Amino acid sequence: MIRPDPTSAQNNTEPQGEDACPWDDPAAARAEIERLAAELASHAARVAELEPAAAELHQLQEAGKTEAQRLTERAETAERQAEQTRAELVRAQVAHSHGLTERQAARLVGTTREELEADADELLADIAPAAGHRLMQPDPTQGSSGRHTAADPAAMFAGLLQNSLHR
Repeated sequence: MIRPDPTSAQNNTEPQGEDACPWDDPAAARAEIERLAAELASHAARVAELEPAAAELHQLQEAGKTEAQRLTERAETAERQAEQTRAELVRAQVAHSHGLTERQAARLVGTTREELEADADELLADIAPAAGHRLMQPDPTQGSSGRHTAADPAAMFAGLLQNSLHR
């Protein structure tokens, strides 16, 4: 509870002498108490008027902070996506310039163009045949009877008939 300051009561009442205290006179004290009670009621009414506005301001500040946080998160997400897209583009450019397939490009490791190009060169060196070595070619006669069959269905049918008649 707020207690009235006797010194402020002296300032608001008429001077009663050097040593006189306004609280010594019951009528003056009652008048001061009534004045302070009216002032307190006035302040309480004003506080009651301002409390909803203060609550609304607090909500707006919280909403603004939340909006700022949401915008910050969106900006950070956009920056990460832009960086990821840039890295994918550089990887695709390096793979294309080295003649790599998509699967080979996916194996490239590095964060800069120079690192990716060095890795592409290493990959090509690993998969390229060694100098002087000839790649083995498959034997087209393996798995067949040695006779070549015609790709034409009519010729195939004629071959079947001929084979069945000669047995």
